[in-house]
Amino acid sequence: MAIAYDTETTGLLKPDACEIHLQPFMIEIYACKFDIDSGIISSEFETFVKPSVPVPEFITEITGITNSMLKDAPTFVEIYDDLCKFFLGETILFAHNAAFDVGIIVNELRRYDWQYKFPWPKTHYCTVELTECIKNKRLKLDALFQIAKDGNTRYGQHRARQDVIDMVECIKWMREHGFV
Repeated sequence: MAIAYDTETTGLLKPDACEIHLQPFMIEIYACKFDIDSGIISSEFETFVKPSVPVPEFITEITGITNSMLKDAPTFVEIYDDLCKFFLGETILFAHNAAFDVGIIVNELRRYDWQYKFPWPKTHYCTVELTECIKNKRLKLDALFQIAKDGNTRYGQHRARQDVIDMVECIKWMREHGFV
């Protein structure tokens, strides 16, 4: 089994030297455990996450996630234990842009001085980095999905669950073609 996950956030990561309160906040996370060869999903973790800052309008335009959708959502502290339980014991992690998505969780952990208290899988794969050789550039998930699915387009982009489900399809194709 492997884990694939994606986050939606209040913005893009800033340089590491930036104060933690200025880094973006998680607003949604979806993770699944799946068979790396078949792509069959065996379990899921999905939730909105209430940030301590308002969701910028441009993020709502991209994701469709509004402040009102998050008003009753749990905070990162409230999902932390369940998220740890979900990741615990797994050894392989996939994210499309792993540097970003790992960075988002790390920043959330840093806010509570928990950065060393998360059960990260020992092997991380970034589907962007693994497939750069296809077109000699970083591929967005849409472009990778079109290659993997013979030109089919994606629906529901920039929502964590749909992005991961599409990424798992890409990972299955990547396995078949020797990228992983």
